[in-house]
Amino acid sequence: MYYKGLYSIYNKSYYMVERKRGDRSRILLNEVDVIILKIINKSKKEVSNRVLSATLNINHLSLRGHLNRLLGFEFISRKKALGENRYVITITKDGLKVLKSFEKFI
Repeated sequence: MYYKGLYSIYNKSYYMVERKRGDRSRILLNEVDVIILKIINKSKKEVSNRVLSATLNINHLSLRGHLNRLLGFEFISRKKALGENRYVITITKDGLKVLKSFEKFI
């Protein structure tokens, strides 16, 4: 900023925060998340939790963490199927953009 012929410079300092014992790091995406996006995108049928857990061969409780992360970033959406006790998972526009950028690496 300029004040009466003087320039004032703002110093921005970024400090590393040391994690304490038991703290977890924040992971934005991992391989399984990108594979989930790929399965949802390429599937011609409706995709549900059961389909994903059977395809990836992981427990539905482990799958829940990945789906919650993708839902939090709004890369997928979950809608209740009509007349059934299950949810249909679809990929969003943001999810397609992320998939296109990470698909090359996996």
